[in-house]
Amino acid sequence: MNKLTWPRPVFPQTATADEPMIDLVETFRLLWRRRLLLGGVLALAIAAAVVYLLVATPRYTATSMLMFDVRQADPLQQPAFSNAATDSAYVDSQVEILQSEALARSVITKLGLEADPEFSPPPNPIAALIAHLVAMISGSDDAAAETDRLTRLVTFFRSNLLIKRVGLTYVVNVAYRSLDPVKAAKISNAVVDAYVVAQLDSKFNAARQAGTWIQARVDELKAKAQSADRAVAEYKAKNNITNNISNSTAGGGDRAQTESDLVALSAERRANLRELETTAQISRTLYDSFVQRASQQQSFPTTEARVVSAATPPLERSSPKTLLVLAGATLIGLVGGVGAAFAREHLNIVFLSPTQLERDLGVNCIGVIPAMPRGMKIPKRARAAQQKGASARRFIMRDPDRFTCAVDSPHSACTEAIRFPAADITCLSPQTKIIGISSALPDEGKSMTAANVAEFVAAAGRKVLLVDCDLRKAGLTRQLAPEAARGLPDAIAGRAAVNDILWRDPLTKLDFLPASRQHLDAAHPSGTLASAPMRALLESVRDQYDYVILDLPPIIPVADVKAASHLIDAFILVIEWGRTTQSAVIEALSMAPLVGERLLGALLNKANSNVLRQLESYRGTVPFSEPHAR
Repeated sequence: MNKLTWPRPVFPQTATADEPMIDLVETFRLLWRRRLLLGGVLALAIAAAVVYLLVATPRYTATSMLMFDVRQADPLQQPAFSNAATDSAYVDSQVEILQSEALARSVITKLGLEADPEFSPPPNPIAALIAHLVAMISGSDDAAAETDRLTRLVTFFRSNLLIKRVGLTYVVNVAYRSLDPVKAAKISNAVVDAYVVAQLDSKFNAARQAGTWIQARVDELKAKAQSADRAVAEYKAKNNITNNISNSTAGGGDRAQTESDLVALSAERRANLRELETTAQISRTLYDSFVQRASQQQSFPTTEARVVSAATPPLERSSPKTLLVLAGATLIGLVGGVGAAFAREHLNIVFLSPTQLERDLGVNCIGVIPAMPRGMKIPKRARAAQQKGASARRFIMRDPDRFTCAVDSPHSACTEAIRFPAADITCLSPQTKIIGISSALPDEGKSMTAANVAEFVAAAGRKVLLVDCDLRKAGLTRQLAPEAARGLPDAIAGRAAVNDILWRDPLTKLDFLPASRQHLDAAHPSGTLASAPMRALLESVRDQYDYVILDLPPIIPVADVKAASHLIDAFILVIEWGRTTQSAVIEALSMAPLVGERLLGALLNKANSNVLRQLESYRGTVPFSEPHAR
C-alpha cells in the first residue's frame, strides 16, 4: 500500500526550549474570546457585593486613645535610665492586658451587657435543643451552662474589640465595633476606664502592702532607736565617768598611784559610750528615713496611662464599606473570571484555531469550514418530485443547504473552505487514491465534508467515486440516495456489480456508491470493511477513478476504521470546532495508529467565523489563504 510522500509531523508535538512559555498575545486573545465568561463572573461577583451591601447590618466603630508615660518616676523606687526596648515591651504588655478576658468580663458586668440583644441574639431552637440534650447526657448543671454562656459573651465581646498600638509610639487605640454608634463609644470608654481602674487597684494594693511593710519596719526601727538611746543613758548613769574621775583626782597621796588605772578605765568607758551612741544614731537615721517614706504614701496610687482622647459616637459606619466591598468584589470577579477562562480553555481543551491544532497535536490543519446556516431548504413537494425523478435515473438528491453546497453555492464561505482540502487531495502523488474521511466522535460533520470535498474535486474535472462506508447509520445514503435498494454490502457480497448500483451527480459527474440500507442489519460492519472482497473492490475501482473518497464511521465508538485502515492510502480527520476535545482526538489517533501515520490533515468543522476572527487573522493562516505549503 502506498503511503504519503511528504514528511509527517511528530505526534503529539511538544514545545521546544526555544518556544516561549507564555504568549501574551495569545493570552489576551484567550481573554477576549472568553470575554462573556469573564464578564459573567465579574457581574456575578459585583451583584453578590451589591446584595451584601443591601442586606448587611451596618456597624459603627468608636475609638478612644491611651497614652503610656513609661518614664514616670515611681516614688518607692530610685529613678532609672529609660531603655527603648524595655519601654516597647511594656507598652506591648499593656496592649495584651487591654484585650484580656478578665478586663472583658469586668466591662460586660459593669455595663450589664448580658441582657443586651446584640450580645444575646435569639437562640436557634434546634441549637438550643441540641445543647439541652448534650447537657442532659453529660450531666452538666445550670452553673456550668451559665459559665458557658458568659464565655460566649466574652468571646463575642473580644471579637469586636480592637486594641492596636500606633506604630512604635506610646499611644494605643482602643476601638469597639457595634450596631449602635452610641453603644460603641460607651463600651470603648468603659474598656479604658476599666483598664485604668484595674491599674489603680493594682497600684493601690501594691502601695498598701508596701505601706504595711514600711510601717512594720518603722515600728521596729523606732523600738531599736529607743532601745539604743536608753542603753546610752543607762551606761552613762551606771558608769558616771565624770564623777569617778573627779573623786580620783582629789585623793591626794593616792593620785599618783591610781592615775594610770583611771586613764585606762576612762578610755574604755568612753569607747563603749561612743559605740552605744553610734548605734543609737544609726537607728534614729533609719527610723527618720522610713518615717519620711511612709509619709509619701498619701500620693498613691498613680498609673502611667492617661486618656488622650475619649471615644465619641461615630457619624459614619465602619462596615460594610461600600467602595472597599465593591473594589474587592471587582478584584475577585476579575481574578475568578480570568481563572474560569483559563480553566475553560485548558481543562477541557477544544480546538478553536488552526494554530492551536497544529501546536498542540502536530497535525496539519488543511481547512476550517464555517457553520452553515440552514436557509436554503427545498420545499417538501419539490423535494418529493426531485426524489421521484432522481430515483428513476439514479441521480443523487441536491442538498444546497449542506451536502452539495460546495457546488450549488460556489461563492459561499463553505465553498471557499472546501477549496483547501480539495487542493491538498489533488496535490497527492498518483499512487495515493483511496482517501478515508472520518472523525473521532459522531455528529462532527464528516459525511457532509466527504460529500462536499468529493463534489468539489469532481467539479474540477477529476473522476471521483464517493463511497458510503458507514454501514451502521448510512448518513450519506439517507441524504443523497434515500431510495437506493442496493449498495456497498451487495457489491462486497457479490450480489451486484459496482457499475450497476452507482448513483451519479449530473452536474459534476460524481459517482456515488450507497450503503444499501436494507442490508445493514445483516452486515457485520467491521468484518465487511476489512474483508478480502472489500480489498478486491477497492483495487478494482483504483484504476477506474482518479480518487476514491470513503465516508468512514467515527473512530472511537466502533472499530470499523481501525479494521479497514490498512486498505486506505490517506485519511482526513474532521474535528468539530469548539466541541471535540483534545483528549478525544488523541484517543482516536491512538486507537487507530495507521490513521495518524497516513493522516493528510485535519479539518475544523462548524466553526464560528466571528469568533475565529478574534483568534487570528483570516489572512496568513491555513484555512483562509493559499493551500498549506508542503
